[in-house]
Amino acid sequence: MNYNIIVIISIVICAIISMLISYYLVLFILGENSSLFKIAQLIITIVSMTTFYAPIKYLLMKFMDIEQEEREKND
Repeated sequence: MNYNIIVIISIVICAIISMLISYYLVLFILGENSSLFKIAQLIITIVSMTTFYAPIKYLLMKFMDIEQEEREKND
């Protein structure tokens, strides 16, 4: 599997997790009728995406064994 595909998959997984976390966290803290709802949701989404992206990508690369495949192609 190609490295670029792993990056795309990890971004999609990270975006889904971040949107769910941010929606329910802001809903719990502020309520949906608050005027700051979307702004707080955006900030929490950005923070959680930067937090979760690297570990998810690392786990996918380890699970898919990308580095081993790349070395075999070069030899």
